[in-house]
Amino acid sequence: MATAIAGLVIWAAYLIGSLSGSLILGRFFGQADLRKTGSGNAGATNALRAGGRGYGLSVLAFDLIKGLVAAGLVPYLVAASAPLAFCCGAAAVIGHVWPIFFGFRGGKGAATCIGVLLVLVPGALIMGTAVWVATLVASGFVGLATMLGMAGVMLACLFAPAATTAAKLFTIFMTLLIVYTHRENIVRMRNGNENRFARAMFWRRSP
Repeated sequence: MATAIAGLVIWAAYLIGSLSGSLILGRFFGQADLRKTGSGNAGATNALRAGGRGYGLSVLAFDLIKGLVAAGLVPYLVAASAPLAFCCGAAAVIGHVWPIFFGFRGGKGAATCIGVLLVLVPGALIMGTAVWVATLVASGFVGLATMLGMAGVMLACLFAPAATTAAKLFTIFMTLLIVYTHRENIVRMRNGNENRFARAMFWRRSP
């Protein structure tokens, strides 16, 4: 019985993750299907570039809240343990990347993952955020900053004495998944045609 309940809870978290913010909110911002615009990714970065700041921030908030709810609320409705919360968090991110409601074509999982991390390992997220900001300012590559930021979260968990095994396994899995979902960014960076967020590169600005 306990196993069946856990499975239902994880499935519920996956369904929450499958609610793609860009595709649900797109109709309110004049974007029928973000996957047919720009990079083809149904995430906040592409929403920002395609529909402007309002659309991008709305998608970011929507997808981040999914992670918060899936990891911070859903598992505890059945008095679940911390390991189950990490499983629900992972399921939500997987749902965002491969949403059942939208033909299994979603975003790259970063915003939803941040929501999960805010609930489950906020201390490690501080390290990841610092790495993300430093990488973005230095390179202008959002994808690279996201991958290295997640790696920073993983390292913070791996070397934290108080981190649980569940937290370590979760951050390792998330790092591998984030790298996988950004594989096209890696190819474009190698080919020299990856878009840069130039406004974030403070050190390259003219006086």
